[in-house]
Amino acid sequence: MNQYIRPARNAQKWSDQKAKLLIQFRNLTDKDLFFEAGRKHEMIMRISIKLGKPQEEIEKIFQAL
Repeated sequence: MNQYIRPARNAQKWSDQKAKLLIQFRNLTDKDLFFEAGRKHEMIMRISIKLGKPQEEIEKIFQAL
């Protein structure tokens, strides 16, 4: 499973990763990175659309954090 998006299990780690993403991609907002359990795909889609990158690339960015 993807370890990078499990806020319920490790909220601090997600908070740190979210902060890195906000620095790396200044056009993202907290709303874009809002995570709800069971809705990871929706968040990935929001980010993909906002950055104009394929979903696969977004997932690779998350994994690299």
